[in-house]
Amino acid sequence: MGRQTLKARLSAKLAEYFELPSDVVLNLPRLVLTGDQQLVVENHRGLKLYTRTEVCLQTTIGLLTVSGEELNIKLITADQVEIDGRITRVEWKAGGEEQCSPNA
Repeated sequence: MGRQTLKARLSAKLAEYFELPSDVVLNLPRLVLTGDQQLVVENHRGLKLYTRTEVCLQTTIGLLTVSGEELNIKLITADQVEIDGRITRVEWKAGGEEQCSPNA
């Protein structure tokens, strides 16, 4: 784990020094939220849960949970997801392979 942390810190410093986008260099997810109506997530690692009130995605830094009403996945590709609906919450669960739990 220490070696991965050192590699991540070194990559971050190189990205900063060369003024490169950190989301590309560090393989980080990129989120674009438009009001409470649309969320575009780039660089995801898979869909874990999809209901009308919750969407859960695996990312390189943990689980991303999007909560709301009438959520709909408009587009899903190997590295991008576009979610429409009334988004009320975007939450990170840092770490490894936690479980997504659907809202009751």
